[in-house]
Amino acid sequence: MSIKKSILYLLVSLLIAGKASAAIQIKGKFKNWESHFTKQGDDLICFAISMPMTMKPKNLNRAEARIFVTFRTKDNIRDEVSVTGGYPYKKKIPVDVSIGSNNFKFSSSEKFAWLPSKNNEIKIVRQMKKGNQAKVIGISARGNKTTDTYSLLGFTDAYNSAKNQCKK
Repeated sequence: MSIKKSILYLLVSLLIAGKASAAIQIKGKFKNWESHFTKQGDDLICFAISMPMTMKPKNLNRAEARIFVTFRTKDNIRDEVSVTGGYPYKKKIPVDVSIGSNNFKFSSSEKFAWLPSKNNEIKIVRQMKKGNQAKVIGISARGNKTTDTYSLLGFTDAYNSAKNQCKK
């Protein structure tokens, strides 16, 4: 498992399992977004995170979905945008994220999806700061199509909080 996957898996697992208070600390709450941070060895990991306002279909059995923007000091990672739909994604099928008329294709692996290029990460963060909502459409390994809608209210403040925490 790559470092990127293992760190995101750790963060999501701790958040979902409710054990976040021991390892992950909340830096701030900003409307529909929060900023968190944790230390993993000598690496400081900071991230802005949100849960969807709506998850469709409603009757589908899956874990919580999340969207993240992560910063990691040790690897000089900034603006790493990722999502989880709460289920394993169908292999080789991109996860679509749209903000207004802007569409982004995320590469998926197991339960997570990332943007394949730094340029697209910069573009999507810019759109997240300007937009009202983000819509994430994924296909599960079983073939179920899901649509998760995230409010972007509070994103800029949560993003700045996470970014500034990782500058320390």
